[in-house]
Amino acid sequence: MSEEPVGLGERGQRMWRDSLAIWSLTPAHLVLLEEACRIADRLEVLDSILRAASSNVNPDVAQFADMSGLLAESRQQSGALKALLAEIRQGQYGASPAAVDPAGGAGVSDLTARIARKQAEG
Repeated sequence: MSEEPVGLGERGQRMWRDSLAIWSLTPAHLVLLEEACRIADRLEVLDSILRAASSNVNPDVAQFADMSGLLAESRQQSGALKALLAEIRQGQYGASPAAVDPAGGAGVSDLTARIARKQAEG
């Protein structure tokens, strides 16, 4: 098992451990996972800031501008996390779909192919 990266927060540590428990990762994918864990920690911080700010919301335009910047950053970080996790999953599924799903695949295209095979059989 790979050593946990230094500096991860609680959420990132949990994500690291849980991911390594279910995935067999290449060194390149470990780098992606580390970045995903850091983004997860960053999202946790952004969420706590947004929650604190939303509890004190007033109609001050300057405060709203600050919150909209935080919301935009949170959306960008969420998108980056989603992309990294998709890349890691694709590496797992692309290597051996049967290992991930004994029925023969892991994605929508695999499901479509299985449906077509079933229809052709009968």
